[in-house]
This record gives sequence, structure tokens and C-alpha cells, in this order.
Amino acid sequence: DASGETSWANNVIQEAVDEDGDRVIISECGATTRPPDFAECRAAAARLKLPFRFSHPSGACRLSSSLVSYGPLVGSDAGATSRPLCVSRSMRMNLRVDPTESEGLKILCFAWTTWKPQDVALLQEVRHAFKQCDGYRIFSDRQPFARQEPDVVTVPVSQQATGREDEKWLYHRLQEDVSAYDWLVNVEFDHFLLTQKLRRSIASYLLLLRQGHPEQRQAAEGPLMLMFGNAFLFNRMMVSEMKRQWPRLGETAPSGHEASGCPSFMQDRFEWPRACSQDIAYPNLVTVMNPQVPAYGSPGCGQKPEDFPLACFEVQRQPVQELGLDQSGLVRTLAESFSTRSGAGPKVLRLLRTAQDVPLFHHLSDPNARKLARELLQ
Repeated sequence: DASGETSWANNVIQEAVDEDGDRVIISECGATTRPPDFAECRAAAARLKLPFRFSHPSGACRLSSSLVSYGPLVGSDAGATSRPLCVSRSMRMNLRVDPTESEGLKILCFAWTTWKPQDVALLQEVRHAFKQCDGYRIFSDRQPFARQEPDVVTVPVSQQATGREDEKWLYHRLQEDVSAYDWLVNVEFDHFLLTQKLRRSIASYLLLLRQGHPEQRQAAEGPLMLMFGNAFLFNRMMVSEMKRQWPRLGETAPSGHEASGCPSFMQDRFEWPRACSQDIAYPNLVTVMNPQVPAYGSPGCGQKPEDFPLACFEVQRQPVQELGLDQSGLVRTLAESFSTRSGAGPKVLRLLRTAQDVPLFHHLSDPNARKLARELLQ
């Protein structure tokens, strides 16, 4: 890189030209600058040779004297020495996505559930979506019914102070299967999944990475995590790396500890010791692996990452809620908006149309709406 001057006075922290000829400017955020997404914030930390700390998908990229952080303003990050960080890039190339790249991708879909009543009600719809994957697993610490369900894998869970959560199930229970799949996809029961669109979205992200700047091109050929909102995708090479590094990654807080069952690498990070939810733990996981694993996308549903298409539509976004529709009515309105026949106002119409190619809808939790969505949104 050819670095320029660093200064708070003119809002420019670092200016450089990378190996691909793209001009990269790291600066304080101004009134017209767009805040960076997770991957951009993490890349800025690397360029500035500072540690990176992720705390929550809702928040912003901040620079302090000792680190770059992504998340809400808490603790020392809220002080006067912390500044909002933005990244701008003048790209040399025009990116074109070929949807046929999705052909041949083999995916294993999986979910974890504690069998709350809503999860039990959604089980058949989750199965319907998962059966469109090349393989699937449902993990829990118990069976949902008196009989043994062949597709439900029971996992021993360490004793919890509150609730039933454990991170060890992913690494231990899937290692024997990964060689048969290109991608492992962790979704939640309250995600409505369109599997063919999922394959196309994975292929689109990979093509964009392969046509991107050198760091992105390199990332596309090695261990990689994609973040489709709060659904997380791991390629085969990343899972192999997780297996290799498992002696360290697999350490968890012991039974009796407030964080019992949570991975030890989350210690002193956001939510610790109260919880270790996947949308917090996974973005931290890639930063503690050695070598670190690239991650692209957005860890929050409804947030479009830079240079990549939206992959998760958030049903509970305020403009959508203001339509006053039940979930079946929303599905019908979405389908109408895709064919430009919706009677919704222009701003809401534009928002709904952003969902046309997304593979995941978060908080679509009504089983009848799910069934209708299968018919109308494929």
C-alpha cells in the first residue's frame, strides 16, 4: 500500500492505493458518508494495524486509540477519544453476478432448538425447507415428542444457570459429514428459508469476492464465513480449520459458572457471561481463530452489506410493521410487490421489493404464512 497522511483534523485517518489500484480512504464519518459494514470495519482495523472487537450487529464502527470496534457505544468506546469510522473505496471494476454459478453447490442446513411451543408448531415447515437442502440436521438437548424423531439429533448440554444453550454441538456433531458438503448453513427456526435462492446467493457472494480486490479474491479460495443476517454459512475449509483448532475453540465455561456452556473465547466480550447467542459468537469466532477467517455479509438481518446483495429480509422492520398486516397478508403483499402490482406506498414498495431475491425472511413465525410463502415467494 501507498499510505497517505493520518490526521483527525481533516477527518482523513488513512488514504491508500491497494494492489488492485482501488483508492481506499479511512476517515471519520461525515454527514454524507456511509458507515462501514462488519467486513469493512474489520478490514479497516487490519489496515490501521489495530485489534478488532465485535460486540453487536446493531451499532457502528468506532476507532479509539487502542482498537477498532463494531457495535453499540458502551464503556470506554463512548468516550471522547472514540470516533465513528468510515471507509470509502473507488472501485476499478464493475461487478457482474452470474446466477448459474449456484449449480452443483452442496449444502447442509442445520438449526438448534429448545422446543419452545412456537418451534414445535414450525417443525413441519422447517423440515419442508430443509429437505430442499442436500442434507439437514435439527439439534436439541431432547426430542420434541415421546417418539424418537430420526432427523433430531440430541446433544448433551452442560448445566445452565438460565435456559439451555451450548455451543459445542456444532463442532462435535457435524465433523463426520462436512466432506460431503460445500457449505454448512446455520439458520434459526424463525427463518423462512428459500433453498434455491440460498444457493444463488452463495454463488453471487463468491463471484463478487472473486471479482473483488485482492483480499476478497484470496478469501474466496480459502476458509470463509458468510453472514446472511443472523444466519451463518461456513465453507468446508472453515469447518476443517475449526476442527483443527478445536482444542482451543472448544473450551467452554464450566458447569456452575454463570456462562456455563458458552465458549471461553467470548470471555469479556459482549453478552458475557449472560449469554452467547450465535449472532454475537460467530462474528467473534472468526476473529479468534488463528489464522483469522474472513467473513463477509452482515450479522444483522435487514442490513445490506457494501458490495453484496441483501440476503435476509427482516419482517419486523418498522416500515413493514406500519402496513398493519398479519403475516399471511404480508406474504401476499410481498408477492404482489415483486410483480409491481402492490398498492402499498412508494417507500414501502421499494422496501418490499428488496426482498425479491433474498433467501431468508426473519421472524416469519406463523406456520400458515410459511406455507403460503412457499407457494408465492419461490
